[in-house]
Amino acid sequence: MLLHKKSRLYFLAVISTITVLFLVNSFIMLYSFPSEINVIQGQSQKLQDNPFFSLEMNNNLQDCINVNNTSRLLSSVYMLQGNKMGKTNAQIKLLGLVPVKAITLNVIPDIRVIPSGEAIGVKIESKGLLIVGLSSITDLNGKKVSPAAEAGFEVGDKILELDGKAVETERDIIDYLNTRQDKTKKIKFTVERQKVMQSLIVQPVQCEDDNMYRVGLWVRDNIAGVGTLTFYDSKTGVFGALGHGITDIDSGVLVDINKGFILKSKVATVQKARKTVPGEIVGIFYDNGAPYGIIEKNTSFGIYGRLQNRKLAPKEKAISIGLNGQIKEGPAKILTTIEGNKVEEFDIEIQKVIRQNTSDSKSMVIKITDTRLLEKTGGIVQGMSGSPIIQNNRLIGSVTHVLINDPTKGYGISIEWMLKEANVQFDKNLKSAVGE
Repeated sequence: MLLHKKSRLYFLAVISTITVLFLVNSFIMLYSFPSEINVIQGQSQKLQDNPFFSLEMNNNLQDCINVNNTSRLLSSVYMLQGNKMGKTNAQIKLLGLVPVKAITLNVIPDIRVIPSGEAIGVKIESKGLLIVGLSSITDLNGKKVSPAAEAGFEVGDKILELDGKAVETERDIIDYLNTRQDKTKKIKFTVERQKVMQSLIVQPVQCEDDNMYRVGLWVRDNIAGVGTLTFYDSKTGVFGALGHGITDIDSGVLVDINKGFILKSKVATVQKARKTVPGEIVGIFYDNGAPYGIIEKNTSFGIYGRLQNRKLAPKEKAISIGLNGQIKEGPAKILTTIEGNKVEEFDIEIQKVIRQNTSDSKSMVIKITDTRLLEKTGGIVQGMSGSPIIQNNRLIGSVTHVLINDPTKGYGISIEWMLKEANVQFDKNLKSAVGE
């Protein structure tokens, strides 16, 4: 009898634990559920399953969006079908009764862009001078001093002005320190630190080695490299590339662009990736006069701007985009350049889809499966960032990062986030059901 009672208690404990875990998982799902959902006109999208929550749409847009609730044991499947462009509000309800989260449903037009895969040269001049290091100076008395460190400078600061005068290059600082009438006078540096302006007062020191006045700063004013063009719009010339931001290699700070442009590039060689050793595409820039495109902004999700010479752009066919909810685990392809200037298609596998309700550069885990690409590059290498990812003839994202311990694997960003960064407004053509 006692054994039977213990078995019952054990059974109840197991059931209670499973129930609690299921409830916790349900509320985690609810928290991560997006507050805005886009559905492409004429297409369907499957939402997350959960037995405790249901989706109820306002009645003012039934002709634009169909919500198909197909009940089954411990689950409800919600399929959104977009009929005509529009938007409405909806609510997620607990047990179909208690509203717990408000969301917006948008039926957006079938956005079509041209996937690229071209290797491009990227050149950027930063806004001001980025501090990448602090150093010590041996003065005329043989004493080591660090004027910049003592004044409070930090790696990642951006120098904008010296005594109220704008600076753009390292030479501007050197010339100012050594051509003033009173070279021993303290200097006011205007710097930007985490988007906050500050003034730092520094006492220049004459260096024992060359008698030049210095303050002990290492700075950088421009960056150049090779990447991949993800997409462009043939009508407007708007482009997106890289899928991740350009950061300073030493400080890791996102570079604030003063001037930037992209150039046509040709792949010269490929340094093959190995475990813990990242590979790299080595490219040669070539200029046919005007830049291929002007970079207008550098964000955490790539670089964006407009092509200046669209005659240089390949005349490829525009394809539809695939939204976050349309990305599936399974086979896909990437477009990239590993020889000369020839864009080629290679096989990959999407191993995991990371459902996101806010922008993030890691939307999916991908694995290179194409034998030829693996033989040539060893996997994902530097310079392949921005390579467009195609699935079911839709542009769904681009390659962003490589896993150092396994270069055959990496991350991709959803094209939905890149289009928003490119200022493609999904709702600019929507017609509100209430006539707004």
